[in-house]
Amino acid sequence: MTAYFGFAPSEALKNDIETLFANLAKKAPEPQYHLLNTISIKLTDEIIDNLLLNLVDMMQKSGEGEGGGLLKLLGGFLKKTMHGLLKMMLGKADNAEVNKRAEYLRSRFLQLPNDKVRIGFKLDQTVYNQFAAAFKEVDAGNGKAITQQLIGTMKTFSDAALVAFFDDFIAVLDLGMINRKGASVARGLIHKESHSTIEKLIPSLKDNQLKEFSAYFQAMLVER
Repeated sequence: MTAYFGFAPSEALKNDIETLFANLAKKAPEPQYHLLNTISIKLTDEIIDNLLLNLVDMMQKSGEGEGGGLLKLLGGFLKKTMHGLLKMMLGKADNAEVNKRAEYLRSRFLQLPNDKVRIGFKLDQTVYNQFAAAFKEVDAGNGKAITQQLIGTMKTFSDAALVAFFDDFIAVLDLGMINRKGASVARGLIHKESHSTIEKLIPSLKDNQLKEFSAYFQAMLVER
């Protein structure tokens, strides 16, 4: 069995990715960079939405506390940062270059046996097991007792997601020195803000919010 993290993409994003793959496979003569650039922006937004912003309403409806506000601030920061980077990095490219960049999409477009299509990545089995153990305690009403354990696991996951969704994406781009420096600075800021938010978020959640967070996150963890 292999552990994965993954969320279901919107139909629009799924269709765009499948269209790009089909066009590249049949070596369509039309330029594909417009479609790839559109996909990159949609994908970035859906990653941030599924990891953070979809939780905001849930947190705010389920009780008082600063959880929703923290997620909204981080989500807004990430979207602003990533949109700025994408504007600098994405542009005109021939189809050979598009095909090279599409390798990243192929690695993140999960089509697992007996499962829905997901956007995600392989998750270290130890991290998966730590999540499973932590969420079992949360479901039993012991969430507050394992706050530090959950913070640690979420930080480890955040680092893995940063590699999968940021580093691996940057790696397929043919960037100059200035853009690579910009990407490095942005990565450092994203890492810092993500860890800071986790450290504040988890202790701020009440038991019912922890249970809702657990249920939401568990739906994105799968073994195959």
